[in-house]
Amino acid sequence: MFFVLFFINIKTRRVYVAGATRYPNQGWVNKQTRNILPLLGSNKSGKKLLIRDRDTKFSREFDESFKNDGFTVQKLPFMSPNMNSYAESWVGTIKRECLNHFIVFGERHLRYLISKYVTHYNTTRPHSSMGNIPLEFRSNKISGEIKSQAKLGGLIKHYYRG
Repeated sequence: MFFVLFFINIKTRRVYVAGATRYPNQGWVNKQTRNILPLLGSNKSGKKLLIRDRDTKFSREFDESFKNDGFTVQKLPFMSPNMNSYAESWVGTIKRECLNHFIVFGERHLRYLISKYVTHYNTTRPHSSMGNIPLEFRSNKISGEIKSQAKLGGLIKHYYRG
């Protein structure tokens, strides 16, 4: 079993994966947070809020890292995964659309699959909450040859006009 630490910007739907490990602990979580915090805090405008569960791996140092970067930290009520619907939805999405289709052969393979899927999710995957438009990929062409871009051995295909 592997544990993956990820963050979602709810406004943009962009996912950031901090790391994956078999043996998560407070030290590992804090290290991954220090590494990814510059990416998460890059949006200088707007409200910055971290919503997290009450896992003991999220220490006081974890919260302080975010507070020092201008975030407000909000802990979810005890045993309430339905209150973190964005995170729960993303976990279900990556399982359904990617991980359930593979036999994962170790941590390196898992990191590869997650990396490729997150790139797809953040660039070319349409998001229903964003008007079924991909977050980054924009094709203004309304006519022309239809092209296909395959990822993860053809499991994921993206069609666009070239």
